[in-house]
This record gives sequence, C-alpha cells and structure tokens, in this order.
Amino acid sequence: MKKRFILLATLLLTSFLPVTKTSAQTTTTSQYTLQQCVDYALKNYNDIKNAELDIQSANAKVGEIRGTGLPQLTAGASITDNPELQRMYMQGNNARAFDQNPAHVYEPNKVYALPNLFQLRSAGDMNIGLNQILFDGSYIMGLKAAKVYKELANKSMVQTKIQVVENVTKAFYMVLINQEQLQLLDANVSRLDSLFNNTKSLQKEGFLEEIDVNRIEVARNNLLAERTKFTQLTGVTSLLLKYQMGMPLTDSLGVQGSIRDLQVDAIDTKVEAKPENRIEYTLLKTQSELRSLDVKSNQAKFFPSLSGFAKGGYNRQDLTIDQVFKNHWYPYFNWGVSLNVPIIAGGTRLYKLKQSNYEFKKSENNLNQFRQTVDLQVKQSVINMDNELKTLDIQKRNLDLATEVVRVSKIKYTNGSGSNLEITDAENSFKQAQTNYFNAVYNVLLAKIEYQKSTGTLYTE
Repeated sequence: MKKRFILLATLLLTSFLPVTKTSAQTTTTSQYTLQQCVDYALKNYNDIKNAELDIQSANAKVGEIRGTGLPQLTAGASITDNPELQRMYMQGNNARAFDQNPAHVYEPNKVYALPNLFQLRSAGDMNIGLNQILFDGSYIMGLKAAKVYKELANKSMVQTKIQVVENVTKAFYMVLINQEQLQLLDANVSRLDSLFNNTKSLQKEGFLEEIDVNRIEVARNNLLAERTKFTQLTGVTSLLLKYQMGMPLTDSLGVQGSIRDLQVDAIDTKVEAKPENRIEYTLLKTQSELRSLDVKSNQAKFFPSLSGFAKGGYNRQDLTIDQVFKNHWYPYFNWGVSLNVPIIAGGTRLYKLKQSNYEFKKSENNLNQFRQTVDLQVKQSVINMDNELKTLDIQKRNLDLATEVVRVSKIKYTNGSGSNLEITDAENSFKQAQTNYFNAVYNVLLAKIEYQKSTGTLYTE
C-alpha cells in the first residue's frame, strides 16, 4: 500500500506543475549518488537536527539529576526593623522574676503581657549554608535512570536515521526509474516521429490511405502526452527527494546511477533473524530497563535517607537600623545531620510502586512480542522479495518480446507485408510492457528495502 500511495501522490502533484520546456541556456545541476543523498540527509534533515537536540537535552537532564546530589551552597542576608515588638506572655509567678519593681503585684494564676526582653527593635543577619545528601536510594536510582535516558535518546537518533535513510532511498529509486523511463519514452517518440513522417510521405504519394496516417498520429500523440506526464512526474519526484534530504526545493539536484547497477539478486536472503539487530528491539529493551529502574526508585522511597547540613554567619541586634550597621556583628555556626525515616504516607508510595511494577511487566511483554515479530517480518520480506524478483523476470521477458515485436512489425510494414494497425498495436503493447517492467523494478527495490529493515541492515552505525 505504501508504494501505491507514493505513486498516487506523485501523480496527483503533477497536475500542479507546469510542463517542463527545453531551454537553450545550459544550467549546472549537482549530481548525487544514492550514498551522497543519504549523507546529505543525515546532516540536514529536520528530524535529525531535532534528534540531536534531544540528545543534548538528555545530557542536560543527566547533569540536572547529578547536580541534586552535589553540595548545595546558599547565601543569605536580611535586615529587620520592628517598630512594635511582640509582647512576652507569662503567668504571674514567672512574670514577677522579670520585673525589677517590687511594688508591682502579680497574681499567680493570671497571664501578663510584658515588654519583649529577649529581642531588640532592629536586627541584621548574613549567612552561608551548606547541604549535602549522604544517602538517598531514590537519588542513586535517579542517577542510573539518567544514564539510561541518555542511551534512549541516542538510540532514538539511530531510529530516526533509519527512517530518513528509508525515505531517501525510496525517493531516489523513484527519481532514477522515472528518468530511465523518460529516456525510453524519448526513444519511442523519436521512432514514432520517423514512422509518422514516412507514413505521411507515402500517403502523399498515394501508396497509403489517410486513415493509416491518422492511426500513427494517434499513437504518436498518446506517446507525447505520456512523455509530458513523465516529465512532470520526474520533476515531482525530484522535489520529493530534495524534501526527504532536507535540501532547499529551489536547489538543483540530479541523480547518478542506473537500475542495472542495483544488483538486487546479490542480497543474501538467508540472514538469520536476530532481534538484537533491530533498533526497535534495543529501544524496547532500554525502555524496559527504565521501567525496572523506576520500580527500584519507588522501592527506595521506603528506606531512610540521610543528609548533612552546616550554616554559619554574622548577626546583630540593636535599638535602631543605623546602630545595627555601626556596631560590632557576632559570628555563629551550627552543623548536623538529618535522618528522614518514612513511616506512613497514606499508602501513596505503595500504590506508585504497584503502578511502576505493572508498567515494567508491560514493557517485558512488548519485548517478548517483538522477538516473534522480527522472525515473522524477515520471513515475509524474503517471500515478498522472491515473488517480486520472479515478477521482474517475467516482465523483463515480456519487454524483450515486445521490443522484438515492434522491430519485426516495422520491418514488415516497410517491406509492404504489414499494416500500420499492426504497428500501433505493437507500440501500445511495447509501451505497456515498459510500464509493467519499471513497476516491477520499483517493487523489487521496495521489497529489498523492507528486507533490509526487517534484518536491521538498512542502516548501521
């Protein structure tokens, strides 16, 4: 279905392109081989550039997670002014101890609001704090997951490259086949032009009827129309190739090569199906590893974590803000360790652990399923390519026969023993045989690509 869709899309696009006209001015066109087209695409196609950015983003993610376990150093400063300090609230017996006036009477069971004796109106503080994780299972699992995440980004890049190589290869083959078919059409047009001129001359001399000329002209006009269509189709497929390469559509592009050089028969179809050769398998395996680490990370949340801290600085309290800055500041320092022991969290950790376990089991199921899928795809691609090669042999034989029929029909017509009706029938059969042959060639090339994809040999790094 894919190859039919591509051909249909290119045919529909031809209706929007003007007919290419021959120009007397010679322009230079860059000639690319298939490998050069692939190399260009791997450097310039947009999806490749985005995949490279994903790798850089993954590297930054690794740095982010690693950074959470490094010493966290903070600095702070504050200035506070309290025009109205909060009162001290004390019971009568305690309040008496802070009052120097013996004349005051304090009832033992009554609460009194006293001036704040432990804080002055203005205060300043400057400090530096240090925090360091000493042990945290979730952090350790996070570091491992970050490395796997980076590996996943790199493998995704390879998968993107494989898709780009596939698209460029298909578009290149299409351009190549259309160009060769256009060359054959040019040869067909030239042959019918000669036949038409000869027939017209014979008709003027009275040896042939006008209907004989008309038959040849109809065949010639149909061939010219088909040539126009293929001229436009070649332009469309060239645009498609440039698009798949990431090349500006305004740039000139020509392709080098011949369908005779493709050597599809040389492919070894006895390659053992190995899932490890497929990028999809390695991606699934990496994703499964990430799921496994997620399970371990959720398990680690049930264990204690330990961290250390230290803080030191200078502070000062005084009666006014300006006195805070004028008078001496005094240093302070404290340090310690903090132990966090999870006990009850409403069951959220337990349910997260269950969810991660289910996701891990799903990833393992997908991995096992893909192992079977690879074996099936390889066998299908081998059968498909074998069938397409047989079809190509048949169409090649038909093209050779049609070529011979055209040659003999022209000789018979020239010698007077054949009719122009026989020639037009031979030309139509020849044209159809050419179309069938090139379709068969393209189908073989697509089958080759599918086989290489299934065996993981289309693109490797």
